[in-house]
Amino acid sequence: MTGSLKSTQPVSSFASTGFEEDAVPPDVCAKFVTTSDDGRVEVLLLSVGKPLVIGRNPSLCVRTSVGGIMISCQDFSTNGLLLNGHKFRKTSVLVMNGDAVKIPSSKSFQCLLKWKEIHERRTPHPTLTPSVDRVDKDVGGYLITTHCLGSGSYASVYLALNTSAQRQVACKVIKRKEGSDLKKEMKEATLLMKFRHPNINKVYAVDSDPDFLYIMLQLSTGGDLFTYITTSPRKRLGEGEAKWVMYQMLNAIKYLHDRQISHRDLKPENILLLAPGPYPQIQLADFGLARPKAYQETLHVCGTISYLPPEGILALQHKHLGYVGMPADCWSAGVTLYAMLSYVVL
Repeated sequence: MTGSLKSTQPVSSFASTGFEEDAVPPDVCAKFVTTSDDGRVEVLLLSVGKPLVIGRNPSLCVRTSVGGIMISCQDFSTNGLLLNGHKFRKTSVLVMNGDAVKIPSSKSFQCLLKWKEIHERRTPHPTLTPSVDRVDKDVGGYLITTHCLGSGSYASVYLALNTSAQRQVACKVIKRKEGSDLKKEMKEATLLMKFRHPNINKVYAVDSDPDFLYIMLQLSTGGDLFTYITTSPRKRLGEGEAKWVMYQMLNAIKYLHDRQISHRDLKPENILLLAPGPYPQIQLADFGLARPKAYQETLHVCGTISYLPPEGILALQHKHLGYVGMPADCWSAGVTLYAMLSYVVL
């Protein structure tokens, strides 16, 4: 890492590290602030969809599924980088508001998000009281931060650190039901821990306490496919890129079906992008509805209606009818391809 500055955005000098609305273009979502050797404050502006290069490390603003912004920084250097004092190398990391990014033996940059009050969610851990909501939690050697990446009806996902492996991970925190069977609650994690495929979200570790189940997952910093489609300039993907995404998706589906497992909720929202940029590497995620012995007919209809096959829709109306999960996955993949190529996203 040389420490030189190269940017696709103009480099300016501001007297303050705050955002001056009349001085910053409206498409700028963040800025990286550093101090030169002669004491001047230098500011590098980062815009949505336009990478910023610091030495050989591009940073990119990515839209999230809830309309917010993620700052994804990918390291291509030989020496790595330091994020808040933790070293990362040859990986993609998420940078939050106020985080410090340092080039070893060179400059340090502070990231300031323009829309932090709207788009950055920093919430208490479900296991902590509001009075200590700024305290990170150590679970099984993983440091779970208070940065919430997303939440649903039964689980929340937090940004976590594995300092020994020098990587960020996504920690899925699931609230346990009173008197519940831990083995049943760990169904998703147990399935995922058996998978070894580049297009399936990887589980690093699982931990639990009486109140919560913690699943440490590979972090995808490029957002999800639905957001990637809907925020593209044409609101759809080109044929070449759609083919590449579909090829990876079918490879992952074949891997699952060869093991008699069906996903049962394939859709663009459950397909993650490992890192930002065109022709992304994808990962199938959210295996909460996945089912082993998927060659057997099921009477329990699940998934998202827009992506269900005709026999699944029919089974919704006639409770005595069933359908098979593996063919349903193939239908859902076809609908996903349609969503990638059309102007209408379901």
